[in-house]
Amino acid sequence: MRKIDKGKEPKEWKKYRKTTNAEYQAIPELRDSLLKEQGYICAYCMRRIPIRDQNSNESSRIEHIQSRTKYPKLELSYKNMVVCCPGAIDSDNPQKGKYSNFHCDKSKGENDISFRPFDLSFISTLKYKSKDGTIESSNDKFNKEIKNTLNLNNAFLKANRLQTLKGILDCLSKKKLKESKIKELLESWNKKDDKGMYKPYCGVVVWYLEKILRQLR
Repeated sequence: MRKIDKGKEPKEWKKYRKTTNAEYQAIPELRDSLLKEQGYICAYCMRRIPIRDQNSNESSRIEHIQSRTKYPKLELSYKNMVVCCPGAIDSDNPQKGKYSNFHCDKSKGENDISFRPFDLSFISTLKYKSKDGTIESSNDKFNKEIKNTLNLNNAFLKANRLQTLKGILDCLSKKKLKESKIKELLESWNKKDDKGMYKPYCGVVVWYLEKILRQLR
């Protein structure tokens, strides 16, 4: 995961939620705002969320961190919403069914999690295993929720994180980059591109490069 910098709710959503007897609806402006805010990656697993059909739940899902069923007073709260991937196998993966486990909000359902992707204090507890792509937290409660509630360590996600990390490891080993170049590489993975997109699984690369820089100091 990477920290989400939560912005202001879109004016169209603010206007809608103030209407009499307003109930939650995934209006296009709401989904678009969340996608742009997160750089078109999933709030939990960091997969790329497709731009195409972005108003369809087949490509993205608006997640209420505190569920609408348990916390109805928060169903219209923009601060309680993030956008997630479909929560199953990648629709672009030709080997459909190979990794069939649900993950992210589709696995979470109405269950609670005790952390928020907006909080740096939570993000700072995360680490990744370079051998297999596992994501872990130093906080035992967070760690159980990452594994069991969100299912972020299923085979599909671990394989994708590991592949992303290996690309950076190969780059570092071949070029033997100096500290200044590592900082440049970190900056490129830590910001959106000219289309407003983060690189998929950027959090694992940012974590690793920051770790390398700490070791060099």
